[in-house]
Amino acid sequence: MELEDSSPVNECENLMNVVVESRKRFGKMCVEYEQKTSLMENKILNYHIETFASKKFKPKNYVTTPVSDDSKEIEDFSLELIEISKRFEDVRKKVKDTQEVVLQLKNDIVKKRLREPLSVDAILAKVKVKKVS
Repeated sequence: MELEDSSPVNECENLMNVVVESRKRFGKMCVEYEQKTSLMENKILNYHIETFASKKFKPKNYVTTPVSDDSKEIEDFSLELIEISKRFEDVRKKVKDTQEVVLQLKNDIVKKRLREPLSVDAILAKVKVKKVS
């Protein structure tokens, strides 16, 4: 009886081993196939990129440059802007110079002395204040 039981078990094990081995072999083949197909796809894509890069495309419609009054208007406008910016810079310089003159006048000692009265009594009072302190 044991011989009868062992033979189907052995056969089943043998069949399972065959299935496992075939799965391993076909799995390796599938992985290799995937690698080869991706390699070929990359080569084809690189070839397409190289061919597109080497081609020179000609436009269907050529763009013409406008040679009408628009260019003259643009040039006049740019000259006007340059002139306005120059005037603005001149005004800025004048304001800065005026500010410097005002600061110099505020700090001028001669001007302060001229504001003081030049009477004898005022000068004596000022000297007395200096001697006391």
